[in-house]
Amino acid sequence: MAQVFDLSCLQSLINYSFANIARVKKELNLDEFIDSLDFLSIAILKFEDPQDLKYAVELLNKILRNSDAFFNESNSFVSLILPGTDKSGAMFVLEDFREFLGNQFEYKVIELKQENIKDLGKILFELKKSF
Repeated sequence: MAQVFDLSCLQSLINYSFANIARVKKELNLDEFIDSLDFLSIAILKFEDPQDLKYAVELLNKILRNSDAFFNESNSFVSLILPGTDKSGAMFVLEDFREFLGNQFEYKVIELKQENIKDLGKILFELKKSF
């Protein structure tokens, strides 16, 4: 089950996610084997109908991994944080979810590495603005 967070926790959550991934990679000696673990994907889903968004939030809470998080920002947007997931992995999950919901939302995805998460507020703003 995914974790639901307040958007004000975003930077701390992402810092924690990268620290946790680094710890797991070290413990399991995975440094050279799984490149996608070095990434974090942020997806923003835009819904036109608040009822579709409400249903999607209920489903996301049940189907995402324990390490994933999401923020229900308004009656239109949901932001997903997918640690250890590259852009293609995030898009694969989102396309299946979108198809399941009857194409009721649009989405944008960005893939980040730890060194380029300095200004998350700006990143999220630009991603939402791109709709």
